[in-house]
Amino acid sequence: MPVGAHDHLDELYHKQNLLLEEATHLEGARDLLDADAAGANRRYILELQITALREESSRIAARISDILERDLQR
Repeated sequence: MPVGAHDHLDELYHKQNLLLEEATHLEGARDLLDADAAGANRRYILELQITALREESSRIAARISDILERDLQR
């Protein structure tokens, strides 16, 4: 594997971990909210943010997989 590709993979892994850590943090914040009207709105926003972070993490995982697959084909 070229050195540059390894650096790129490290960056992707770092971003993926960052996204997953933030999603986990937001899940904790969401779980602390009450189910009352004020909490319900905040929970809704947190759910959207958590979903977006996890979806982006999945896209990065797919990019990592593609890079590794291409590298195996070489």
